[in-house]
Amino acid sequence: MEIQIVSGFLGAGKTTFLNQYLPALSGRTVVIENEFGDVGLDGDLIQGDIPVKELFAGCICCSLALDFRKGIKEIWEQFHPDRIVIEPSGVGRLTDIVKACNRAKEKDGVDLRITKLIAVVDLSLFEDYIDGFGAFYLDQIQHARLLLLSNLEQLSQEERTRQIAAIRGVNPEALIYEGDFRQMDADALRALMDMTADYEDDPEEISIETVPADKVFSSIAVCSPGEFTQEGLEECLERIMSGMYGKVLRIKGIVEVKGSGKMHVEVTPASVRIEPLHDKSVAGMELEPLHEKSAAGMECRLIVIGCGLMEEAIHQMICR
Repeated sequence: MEIQIVSGFLGAGKTTFLNQYLPALSGRTVVIENEFGDVGLDGDLIQGDIPVKELFAGCICCSLALDFRKGIKEIWEQFHPDRIVIEPSGVGRLTDIVKACNRAKEKDGVDLRITKLIAVVDLSLFEDYIDGFGAFYLDQIQHARLLLLSNLEQLSQEERTRQIAAIRGVNPEALIYEGDFRQMDADALRALMDMTADYEDDPEEISIETVPADKVFSSIAVCSPGEFTQEGLEECLERIMSGMYGKVLRIKGIVEVKGSGKMHVEVTPASVRIEPLHDKSVAGMELEPLHEKSAAGMECRLIVIGCGLMEEAIHQMICR
């Protein structure tokens, strides 16, 4: 059974990439989604008829390591898939995910091989996150075999060139796709994967010991926050991101907006996206509807992830 890992820091675009990539795969695929917070969301946004196993309220590289290994073994025994595609939480270190997979192989007897190590990098936040999180942030970039870039449109060509050169300095061996992966069709994605070296072709010794993610980051989930006006939602998101309530790195969720229905919210320090939940077009391409789910039946919730968060104040801000 093949293991592919799609990593990336908070809000980089992992789920967007998966919705492009999964339809291009042949054979039987199962997805493992890891949500850092107490409430899951990204599993609902995976499109198509691919089984998704969600692990949340922790990180599979630390507090959920045993659950993760158990999940891999259960998938192997129940589905006998050709591959598992793992989307770790945005704060999961790629090295730790690799170690956890290897433990499942060595200690639990799961017949697996790690192949593709992919990292999605938000180019517009690359320098800020290096300054803020250093080795913790760079882990995903340093150990990936393929680097995909997001939010390129926010930078000038000169800035893009400079940032990409800096990323090459961090990982000179990786294949870096410098275009917009959202524009790639299935054939182009398959060709890109064929060009990407497998982890097991040149396995690295993973021995890094760092502070667990749940000691650095925290998550707040507000379920059924009530209906917003468009102006009220934008004001709420702006205030939460202002720094008044701690260092907020990502806000994501589904909210009801008066007159517009349910909206999908994605916010990072570099971008704010509020889009109709039913409109899942990417770069002008219509994708398949959400598997076994409808926008009307999806629960509203907002999830805030960051450092030093003021939980009560954020709850009051969202629910006022």
